[in-house]
Amino acid sequence: MIAPEPFYPTSRTAIWVLFDLRGERALQSLHLQRAALAELGDLETIDQDHIVLIARPGGARRLEA
Repeated sequence: MIAPEPFYPTSRTAIWVLFDLRGERALQSLHLQRAALAELGDLETIDQDHIVLIARPGGARRLEA
């Protein structure tokens, strides 16, 4: 599946996780993981059934500084 508009982070390393929201367990997992990341992650909507969670490793060190 191709994103409607490409989004490619260029400045730092990130982990991308694609969620297929057609299953209720995937939706629950997305909510739990998004809450755990707080400001260290972003959501990008691909379409009504697919969302990408973008996590930025090392963000906790930046928050402590």
